[in-house]
Amino acid sequence: MGFRIPSFNDVKKAVTHTAKDVKDTVVDKAQDVKKAVVDTTKDTFEVVKHNPVTDAFKKAITDPKDLVRDTFQTGLRVAYHGAEKLLPSGAADQLLKAAEGGVDVLAKTSELLTGKDSKLTQGLKTLGKVDLEGITRTKDPVTGQQLKGDWPKLWSTWLLEEKPQDLGTWDKTADGTDRVTVRDNAYTEDLAGRPHQQQVTEEFFKMYPNPKPGDVFPPANATAEQQDAALYRFTGPGTDEANKKDTYTSLEWFIGSYRTQVKCTGIDEKTGKPNLEYSVENSSHFESGTRVPATFQEQGLPPALIGDRKRETGLGVGGDWLQRYVWTNTGVDDPNK
Repeated sequence: MGFRIPSFNDVKKAVTHTAKDVKDTVVDKAQDVKKAVVDTTKDTFEVVKHNPVTDAFKKAITDPKDLVRDTFQTGLRVAYHGAEKLLPSGAADQLLKAAEGGVDVLAKTSELLTGKDSKLTQGLKTLGKVDLEGITRTKDPVTGQQLKGDWPKLWSTWLLEEKPQDLGTWDKTADGTDRVTVRDNAYTEDLAGRPHQQQVTEEFFKMYPNPKPGDVFPPANATAEQQDAALYRFTGPGTDEANKKDTYTSLEWFIGSYRTQVKCTGIDEKTGKPNLEYSVENSSHFESGTRVPATFQEQGLPPALIGDRKRETGLGVGGDWLQRYVWTNTGVDDPNK
């Protein structure tokens, strides 16, 4: 079967059916509540008091701004997930290929209109070289590692300000930013398998040839060189589709640059080798997601198209969100020996 982009009617039907399901659910809830009112015990009263219908009505009166935001978020989620379900398998990859081709056409058009040496043409040519397919790439063509985590899904978790409980344990930082400590092994195993973690392990053992519990790399008083060794850089040149040395996968496209901390948590009783805990903290926010290429900044555009914002503010889209990825390797060999 050939690739087919869903029509407007397809999307309309999917969204209409989803909206109808939501409406039916609310009506059913309301009918259940109506039946429960017959029983005037305190427990039943509490159920009625906090049912979705009365809660929504209360919100409409006391905080209409929240209701507007909730309505917008719900509509966006329905449209986002509804359209996503309509796409056939592999459609995202083909759409990204089409996007790359579209940018190339824009660059050629700009060359005809403004000249091949104009800043606009050069900027579009730079953008046209970006390996957009990497956003959905699940296999590293260099190392052969096959990713297990659904990294593209985390984009919707950020954009739609969702809090999937199966992803990990949620809390808030001191400034109120939502944070999740990822417990889904698919994501932590993917990170553990990246070449950068091997490099950081080597640096840890260089500093601690005979590790003891509590030893950490980079240390609190780390030098600039040690900080640099712990940092993985997601770079502009690395996104070039002609780059065959360090091809990015969907993991790097989502996380971007990140720093890994390695800590000795104990000594394995059987092998006498150290148990090492690895941790990576990543921040997803608008400024990193809408950063403008240097060539366009030179033309007067700001470093980012959209500024950062807290979750549940404004229309409640793309608020700041932190992830902590933590995993442990037991009885780790010194790779330098």
